[in-house]
Amino acid sequence: MTVILQPGTDRGLQVSVRHHRSLAMRVIWVMRKAAAALALGAASLPNAQTLVTHPKPPEIHQSAGVRYASGGIGRDAVRQMLAIAGQFNVRLSFQEPSGGRPVSAVTLILANEKGDRLLRVVSDGPLVYLKLPHGRYYMTVIYQDTEHEQWITAEAKPLDLTFLFNPIHEEQDRLQADAPTPQYPSPT
Repeated sequence: MTVILQPGTDRGLQVSVRHHRSLAMRVIWVMRKAAAALALGAASLPNAQTLVTHPKPPEIHQSAGVRYASGGIGRDAVRQMLAIAGQFNVRLSFQEPSGGRPVSAVTLILANEKGDRLLRVVSDGPLVYLKLPHGRYYMTVIYQDTEHEQWITAEAKPLDLTFLFNPIHEEQDRLQADAPTPQYPSPT
C-alpha cells in the first residue's frame, strides 16, 4: 500500500487508503471472475476434448435398397470411414494419378443388370462405400470432364476400386483459352 501524506492534512492519507482499498477490491473481484471462468472452462474441457478426438461418424444413407456412405476429407474423417469399411462390400476411392491427392465431388451412377438406376450421388469426399446385394452392376463415375464406366460384380468378399482422375485446373483452362485459333486455308 502506498501512502501519500500532504503537509498539514491527513485527508490525503484517507483518500490514498480508500483508493488502494477499492483497487484491491477490484483486483479480488477480477480474480474471482477469472477463477470462475477458468473453472467453467476446465469443467467443459473434457467434453470439448471428446468432440475433437471423436468426430461424428459418417452418415449411412439408403437408396433403392443400396446402403452407402461417403466422406474422407481430413485425417479424422478418413479414420471414421475406415472404421466402418467392414460393413460394405464395394469400396471406392477417387484420387489424382500423380501424387495420389484425393478427389471429391465425384458423381456416381449405379444401375442393375436390367438397366434400372439404383443410385445417383455426388461424393462428399474421396471415399464412397456401398453395400450391394450379390449381383452385377453397371457403374459410371464422373469427375469434371472425365467419365469411367464399368461392370462390377458385388459378392460377400469386398471389392476395392480406385479411380484416377486428372482434374482440370484453372491455369490449364486459361492456357487453353489463350492458345491461338488455328488458321485453316479457305476452300477454293
